[in-house]
Amino acid sequence: MAAQSPVYADETGSLQIRMGQKVMYCAARMNVDNNTLSIAMKDGVAVATKWSIHVGRVRNYWLNEGIADITVIRHAKPDLLTRSWLLTDSSSGISRRVYQIEDAIHFLSGLNNFPVLDKSLLLPDMQYRISISVEIHAEGINDAWWANLWHSTAASMQQDFSLP
Repeated sequence: MAAQSPVYADETGSLQIRMGQKVMYCAARMNVDNNTLSIAMKDGVAVATKWSIHVGRVRNYWLNEGIADITVIRHAKPDLLTRSWLLTDSSSGISRRVYQIEDAIHFLSGLNNFPVLDKSLLLPDMQYRISISVEIHAEGINDAWWANLWHSTAASMQQDFSLP
């Protein structure tokens, strides 16, 4: 696999890909302001991240050829009574409860070892590009005292790669 080092797009995030035996995986992390996100989540605001992943073949004289478009939505729903957060991943449908705000922020702001696509869809000696954009959405922030502190958060990352 010929992949470059992680991409830092204005320090908004990082992206790495790994080729398994049959599957291509990615690890992506969005740099977020933990204090602002923590204040919102501790105040009972449900937060979601929407990850949009696009893989395409790079072509010099035509538009890039799309191979995969994947959307992953992750939710963190607070429970103020137990001071916990219910984390749900839309791609797997699996949910779990955490009691540390750092665990919830880590879950929302990254994809670890995420299976992107079957390597059989890729041809050797061709140039490909993976692009990831991520957005953080908070529900009900308009009436909160800290609403003026909340800034729309989005990041995008991309990396070129090829099979050996």
